[in-house]
Amino acid sequence: MGKFISHVQIPVKNLKEAAEWYNTCLDCTLHANFEEFAIIGFQDDRTHIFLWQTSDRGTATTFTVNGEPFPAIGFQVDDMDALCRKISEAGVKVHGDPQAPRADEGRRFLKFFDLDGNMLVAHTA
Repeated sequence: MGKFISHVQIPVKNLKEAAEWYNTCLDCTLHANFEEFAIIGFQDDRTHIFLWQTSDRGTATTFTVNGEPFPAIGFQVDDMDALCRKISEAGVKVHGDPQAPRADEGRRFLKFFDLDGNMLVAHTA
């Protein structure tokens, strides 16, 4: 049976630009680049993100529920204020409040899109 999630996959139009975006905006590390796909990840996470270059139209990981967009990937951050500033300074498209106010249970959530329209969500513990 399964033990852990080893990787997730994200479609991108330009592999080099996407890898740079994930490094600049989210501090991801580039582990390998195989021309068609690259492997990136967060420093303290053993789950890798595979960025797959594709020219297929309409390809993104974002899906909707009752018309509301949802991310396929979420990740925890220690400093939401720093991420909000970094995302804002980079001109990243945000869904909802760009300051990520506290939700009812006290956590903060920031939904935003990468260069290719893949929605991601960052959250506090």
